[in-house]
Amino acid sequence: MASSIDRRTDQFCAWIRLNCLLICALTALPLSAAAQDQNAAPPPPAVTVAIIEERNFQEAETFSGRIEAIQSVDLIARVQGYLSARHFEEGAFVEKGQPLYTLDQDIYRNTVHQAEAALAVAQATETLAQQKFDRQEELTRRDVQSRALLEEAQANLAVSQANVAAAQSQVEAARINLAYTEISAPISGLIGRSAVATGDLISPQSGPMATLVQFDPIYASFPVPQRSMIDFRKRGARNEDVFVSLTLADGSVYPHHGVITFTDVSAASSSDAVIVRATVPNPDNLLINNGLVDVHLVANADSRALALPAQALLLDQQGAYVLVVDGDDRVQAQRVEVGTQRAGYLEVKDGLEAGARVIVEGIQKARPGNRVTVSLVNTDN
Repeated sequence: MASSIDRRTDQFCAWIRLNCLLICALTALPLSAAAQDQNAAPPPPAVTVAIIEERNFQEAETFSGRIEAIQSVDLIARVQGYLSARHFEEGAFVEKGQPLYTLDQDIYRNTVHQAEAALAVAQATETLAQQKFDRQEELTRRDVQSRALLEEAQANLAVSQANVAAAQSQVEAARINLAYTEISAPISGLIGRSAVATGDLISPQSGPMATLVQFDPIYASFPVPQRSMIDFRKRGARNEDVFVSLTLADGSVYPHHGVITFTDVSAASSSDAVIVRATVPNPDNLLINNGLVDVHLVANADSRALALPAQALLLDQQGAYVLVVDGDDRVQAQRVEVGTQRAGYLEVKDGLEAGARVIVEGIQKARPGNRVTVSLVNTDN
C-alpha cells in the first residue's frame, strides 16, 4: 500500500516538472524574438536633398546710402511785412506757382501809387521841356534868340527825360516789392512745417518760412569703394548697364528701380570711396529727404551658374562644405567654394557638379559614410 502511494507521488511530481518546463519554454520563445528584434539594425535616417542645377545670378553689391531731394527750397521773404495769410496745409503737395503766403500789401500798394504819380509828374515835365526846346530851336533857327537859350532848353529836356526814366524805375521797383508780398511755390513738391504764423512780422532776416522739397523723382547717393568701382569697370559695366534697387529702413524692398545719373570725378581722401548718385522714381513719396537706405548696385545682364540652396551650406575650421548623397545613398562631405547670394541660393564656384544631390533637411541626422533615405525637395528654377 505504501509503495503504491509513493509511486503515485513520483508520477505527480514528474507531471509538475514537465508542466514547468513547458511553461518556461513557451515563455522564452517571445523573449527570444524580442531580443532578435532589438538586435536588428535601425532603418537609415530620412533626409531631403536638392539637385544642383543652373540658375540666373546677377552681379550685385550692397552699399549704405542716403536719400537726397533733387531740389530743396527754403522759402524766405524778400520784403518786410506782417503775414496776413497762409494758403497751404503743412505736409501737402503744392504745384509750381501756387500761392503759399501773403504779406500785408497796403504799404506796398500805396508805394506803387506814389511811384506812378511821380512818374506822371515826370512825364508832364518832360512834355513841357520838349515843347520849350522845340520853340527855342525854331527861334534860334530864325536868329530871333541866342543859341545859349536853346542849349539851356536842351539841357532841361535831357534832365526831364532822365527824371522820367528814374520815375519808371521807381514804379517797377514798387511793383516788384508788391509782387514779393505774394510768396508762391518755385517748384512742385511737398511743403514742410510752417515756421511762421499769421500776424508775425516777417523780413528777409527772419529765416526760412518753410521748406519745399521735390520728391519725385529723388536721388539716392552712396559711396562706392574704388575696389568695387574698378571691378565693375573691368567687367565692362557702364552706368546704363546697371540698375539700383533699394531696401528701406523697415527691411522691405522698394518697388521701383533707379538708374545711375552721376559718378563723382574724384575719391574722398579719407575713405577712398567715390560718390555715386542714382535717380529713383518716388510716386508714392515713400522715400524722404535725408533718409537712410541700403543701395543694391545690380548688373542688368543675367549670368547663369550652378546654384546651391543657402541652407545646405555648412562651415567648419577648414571652410565651407556640404553633405552630398552618392549613388549608393551614402553621405559624403564635399568642400565647396561659393560666391554671390541671390534669392536664397549661392553661386557655386567650385566643388560641385550639376546633378549632385545635396542635403538641405535632416542634416543633423546624416553622418558621412552612412546610408540615408532620400526624398527630393521641390526647387523652381
